[in-house]
Amino acid sequence: MKFLFSLILAVNCYLAVCAQQHQSAIKQAAMEMGNALVKKDGERFLSYMHPSMIRLAGGKSQLRVMADSAFKVVEQIGGKVSRISFGNPSQVLQYRNTLQAVVSQQMLVITLLGNAELSSSLIAISGDKGKTWTFIDTNLFNVSQIKTAMPDISPELVIPKSAPPKFMLNEQ
Repeated sequence: MKFLFSLILAVNCYLAVCAQQHQSAIKQAAMEMGNALVKKDGERFLSYMHPSMIRLAGGKSQLRVMADSAFKVVEQIGGKVSRISFGNPSQVLQYRNTLQAVVSQQMLVITLLGNAELSSSLIAISGDKGKTWTFIDTNLFNVSQIKTAMPDISPELVIPKSAPPKFMLNEQ
């Protein structure tokens, strides 16, 4: 009986350590992706986007053109991503040979006219047992698009509804 109790305790401790490692890896990958966005490193930023979403957007070259255009438009209005931060990832779920979690993202975009605070949720997915993580931004793709393109999203994954952007106009 003592052996069974010790074995159960050891397994639970191991699972808790693995879960913490996965959550740390998710947050680290999200921060690297965010830094790439702030530095306008489109190629590195796209390397963190889940392949199914790249296909949904028309392929990597099409997505690169769209990202470059978005960077230019933001620059033309005097804008830049000033800050990007991430919350703690949700519980990591294993579903159909992938690990999945949700992490919140907050971004501050500064423009000549004012500031915009954007909040969204990212779906973090690993197909290699947590070694690498890619993301799906629920602001770029709505949940029905995501579930159509990615039927392997766990039905237990709770994806919060995105909050509307908050705009703060500069006083002239």
